[in-house]
Amino acid sequence: APPPPSASAAATGAATTSGTGVKTGMEATGRVRYRGVADCVVRMVKEEGWGSLLKGLGPRVTWIGIGGGVFFFALEGAQSVLVPPKPKAESINPKP
Repeated sequence: APPPPSASAAATGAATTSGTGVKTGMEATGRVRYRGVADCVVRMVKEEGWGSLLKGLGPRVTWIGIGGGVFFFALEGAQSVLVPPKPKAESINPKP
């Protein structure tokens, strides 16, 4: 069985945290500080350590996980109200 949507969303958030950190580092300077993505990663690790690639992991995973759960329950609730139930299939060998 697939994992619950909130777990999938949290795992995705965790997997993309370092990429988001690098992107933010490149955008937030206001001036050209890095020559590219590789330069940004190398300098971040050199200047701030490996942990700099995981900054914000806890809040990001928590926020995305909660959001995925809320979205899932809202979708299920809306479907139960808006989509009519499917008719039950008759048995292959109906009872007389």
